[in-house]
Amino acid sequence: MLLSVSPTKQPKELPVDLPTEVSGWVWDGKEEIYNPKTLFRYIDGMAEVYLAYNFRLLVVRRYTKTNQPSLTLDFFDMGSASDAYGVFTFERDGETVGIGQDADYAYGMLRFWKGRYFVTVTAEKETSETRKAVLDLGKGVAAAIREEGQRPQVLQLLPEKNLIPHKVLFFRHPTILNRHFFLADKDILNLSPKAEGVLGVYETTKGKVRLIIVRYPTERDARKAEATFGKFFLREGRAKGIVLTEDKKWTAARRWGQVCAFLFDALTQKEALEVLKEVKKRVDETTKGHRTKNSAKV
Repeated sequence: MLLSVSPTKQPKELPVDLPTEVSGWVWDGKEEIYNPKTLFRYIDGMAEVYLAYNFRLLVVRRYTKTNQPSLTLDFFDMGSASDAYGVFTFERDGETVGIGQDADYAYGMLRFWKGRYFVTVTAEKETSETRKAVLDLGKGVAAAIREEGQRPQVLQLLPEKNLIPHKVLFFRHPTILNRHFFLADKDILNLSPKAEGVLGVYETTKGKVRLIIVRYPTERDARKAEATFGKFFLREGRAKGIVLTEDKKWTAARRWGQVCAFLFDALTQKEALEVLKEVKKRVDETTKGHRTKNSAKV
């Protein structure tokens, strides 16, 4: 099930002055613009991913050079830095490059985010020349985006020990989470466009532990998620918030106000509880910091 989205009006002019030429590749002067209602016409099969991150607008430009493969620029306005970052985390498997706020490059495609924008630059065919042109065009677009954005605050709640950085996923919708770590064919975490969820994968000597943390809009939303998760996964362990599963690993859950943490595949009960203890410490620290900041403004 997809999120409901509001149509976006076509802008009279772009908020960012995109490059018209780079390394001999020249924009052909044509521009395609897609909104949430028309995005499927351009990227059918992947449109639901962008819609799940509150997608607003896509601008497509193509760049050509005589006797060279063409380049395609996809410039996404995601509406917020959190959602631009989220789309970037959805698929990270390339070489890290220093463009925008985070970027990777693989097989002729550059992906990066900066501010509320997510950008891809793709070469029709990868060569040494197109690689340079793709990266140069990316640098030009990144330079034209004057704003920078903050990563989602929920990331601060992830314990750092043994965390695999490139496996971190920010999400708001079960469709996104299930593509990386399948939970259920229904939304048992009570997610919404205003929820902030993060999946962290931890490397241990005997396997991977997965931790999901969600900050909900209200405590009521968090309580509902706690209840549905407990019913679905914890069952006889609902009262204690932890259970030993059939594969001899531990699943656990905790809630602190508007924040819920869900832990999977811990090898021991002690390990599971230690991770959740660290999350609680971080929740307490961020809550205290938020209160202090608000008090300073009064």
